[in-house]
Amino acid sequence: MRWYWRFRGEEEYLRFPRWMQALLVVILAVALALVVTDVVSDWSDWVVLGGIIVAVIGTMIAVNRRQYPTGKRSFSRDSSSRW
Repeated sequence: MRWYWRFRGEEEYLRFPRWMQALLVVILAVALALVVTDVVSDWSDWVVLGGIIVAVIGTMIAVNRRQYPTGKRSFSRDSSSRW
């Protein structure tokens, strides 16, 4: 049990408070926005950037695993079913 207490401190060290996570996300978003506005030159670059953002959001939605089912109904399909 002694090894548990030794590694427990590392686990708590790796966790950041929520305000620090939010601050990091805001700083990262501002930095990315500054880089993008510096690199983008005309409307076609904005269209490509928009397509990338839509694809990333679509992927995030597609891989999102639901924690709770949408309904409380369960069904089973057996060999006598006609559907």
